[in-house]
Amino acid sequence: MTRRTTAEVQAAQARLIERRQEVTERYRRGESAAALAREFIVDPGWLRKRLDEWGVPRRDRSAAAVVRGPGVPPL
Repeated sequence: MTRRTTAEVQAAQARLIERRQEVTERYRRGESAAALAREFIVDPGWLRKRLDEWGVPRRDRSAAAVVRGPGVPPL
């Protein structure tokens, strides 16, 4: 797999930022940050920092398990 250029990484980040409201709503409804990062092709750590900057309360592992429901393995 070839590495992405800086411009490609920045473009992916910009696309996620443009859809900030959608991303934060989906996260608040229970979608994982990891799944969102995969979809938008951004680094999960970078996305977590954005969620923090945007004032979105992040879930710990136990809260994430409650959102996923019983018997649903983590992504």
